[in-house]
Amino acid sequence: MPRTLVLSGHFPPESGGVQTFTWELVRRLPAERVLVVAPAWPGAAEFDAGLDFPVVRRRGYLLFRGLRRLVARHGAETAWITAVAPFGLYAPLVRAAGVRRLVGSTHGQELGWFRAPPTRAALRAVVRSFDVVTHLSAGTLPALEAAVGDRTRLVQLAGAVDTDRFRPGLDGARIRRRHGLGEGPVVLSVARLVRRKGHDVLLRAWPDVVRRHPDARLVIVGDGPMRRRLAELAAQAPPGTVTLAGPVTPADLPYYYAAADVFTLPCRDDRRGLQTEGLGLSVLEASAAGLPVVVGRSGGSPEALVDGRTGLLVDAGEPDEPALALHRLLADPGQAARMGAEGRAWARERWSWDAAADRLAALLRGAPVRDPSDSPRRRTPWMEPVWHSRSS
Repeated sequence: MPRTLVLSGHFPPESGGVQTFTWELVRRLPAERVLVVAPAWPGAAEFDAGLDFPVVRRRGYLLFRGLRRLVARHGAETAWITAVAPFGLYAPLVRAAGVRRLVGSTHGQELGWFRAPPTRAALRAVVRSFDVVTHLSAGTLPALEAAVGDRTRLVQLAGAVDTDRFRPGLDGARIRRRHGLGEGPVVLSVARLVRRKGHDVLLRAWPDVVRRHPDARLVIVGDGPMRRRLAELAAQAPPGTVTLAGPVTPADLPYYYAAADVFTLPCRDDRRGLQTEGLGLSVLEASAAGLPVVVGRSGGSPEALVDGRTGLLVDAGEPDEPALALHRLLADPGQAARMGAEGRAWARERWSWDAAADRLAALLRGAPVRDPSDSPRRRTPWMEPVWHSRSS
């Protein structure tokens, strides 16, 4: 793989879905070929000290500072901008710094940027600087095709899940004790607390779930701008049945899944389609942990489950369908267990970070990579073979 500059506004120790996507791919690339430029963040110095590759931290999001010098010093031939919205706006500066090949990734929020007049023109102008733009799912592809045009290639690069880290059999008892959850069924949601994730609808649905299952408990893990509003809604739920756990450590996160019986991500399109879900990595984590999932229909979210097999896909714009789906799974533990087992098998078979990292490395090399639309069988894209040229 050529020496590569990774320009990322979403990098650990900050948490989040795009951060996970970036971290899991970068740490699988050859360490001696990678230089990361990322924002300064509390705890970053301690985190960076344990890495095998260098990380240059910048104040705020001024990631373009000193790019020419960094490219020259590192001998970088290629670059990967890990989130096109908004950091694709730096693409012309990255090109001007001297890289010969540029790859950018999208995650769903770019659809809103392309649809909104103030940002559409800016992104359309800079996207021509990319050789390849990646998308998470088939659900996000049509809108990107219309926005990007035919000058830049669109290729799928999906996230995945660490099925060794997230697995059945872990002991979630200490998490239950920590939050006083008791012995009844636990419904878990893990996501950034923003409107499109649908936690407000989930909390409106929750009294109906508790009416049918009085010992059920809801745990919401994450942080974000909706936290205060969600706390207000949680206060209106039956007393003691909702826990807003806030952000949790990476070490603790698998044990939250272990403490749960059902997982839900009730996402929905928001702001008239300006905000949509790209895929839903926490859904894959839950499936890997052996949990049945209830997922709202938004953007690429239907591709994070097999509806009716690994979980249930619902319209989460209103509380009725999420409430009914949760009731179905809580009322039939046997069905829930079967869906969880199917989800675990599906996650192990289909969602590989190693395969995704190989695909990214091939894109950075410029090697031919088959896209799902190239195959009449439309096999799962993250399992597609990568063909290496003789010179690579």
